[in-house]
Amino acid sequence: MDITKVKVEMIIMAQQVCKDAELWQKSIQMGQVTLQRVKKINLRLFSTENLLNNAESRSRIQATEKRISNLYLRLQSPLTTMNKILEKLTEIRDNTARMLNRLTLWMDDEIISQHQISPKIMSYQLLEALQFLSQRYDAEWEVKEVVVNDLEKISNANELKLLMDSWRICSHAGGQEFATILCDYYKIVDRSIPLVKAS
Repeated sequence: MDITKVKVEMIIMAQQVCKDAELWQKSIQMGQVTLQRVKKINLRLFSTENLLNNAESRSRIQATEKRISNLYLRLQSPLTTMNKILEKLTEIRDNTARMLNRLTLWMDDEIISQHQISPKIMSYQLLEALQFLSQRYDAEWEVKEVVVNDLEKISNANELKLLMDSWRICSHAGGQEFATILCDYYKIVDRSIPLVKAS
C-alpha cells in the first residue's frame, strides 16, 4: 500500500462526501418537482378514463381514447426523468459504499488509522461519516427504487399520494438526526452547511 497515495485519496474522499450529500439532496428535490408533473398528468388521466367509462357515442369514445393516449405520451417524459434521478442516487449510494470499503481496508494500517486528513478531520471521523451515510443511503435508495418502479402502475389517486409521500419523506437519508450528523461533518471539513430539509 502506497501511504502517500492513500492520504491523497482520503483528502478527496473527505470532500466527495460533501459533494455527494449535496447532489443527493438536489436529486431528491428534483424528484419532488418531477412527481408534481406525474401527479398532474395522472389526475387528468383518471378523470379522462372516467369520461371514457361514461361515453355513449362512438365519436365521444374515440376522442376520449385519443386524449388518454396523448396523456400517456406526456407521462413518459417525467417518468424518464425519475429513472435518471434514481440512476444518480444509485451512483451516490455506490460511490459511498466504494469509499467506505476502501477506507475500511486502509484502517488496518496504524499510520492510516491515526492519520489527520486535514486540521480538523481524522481518518476515523471520515470512516464514521461514510459508515453512517452508506447505511442511510442504502436504506433510502430502496424506498426510492420502489417509488420509481411503481410509478407506471398507478391506478388511482390514493396510490399516487402514497408514492409521492414515500419520495418526500426521507426517513433514512433525511430528518433531524441525518441533518445534524451531516452538518457536524460539514463543520469538521470547513465547508458551508448545505440546506438539508428535515422531514
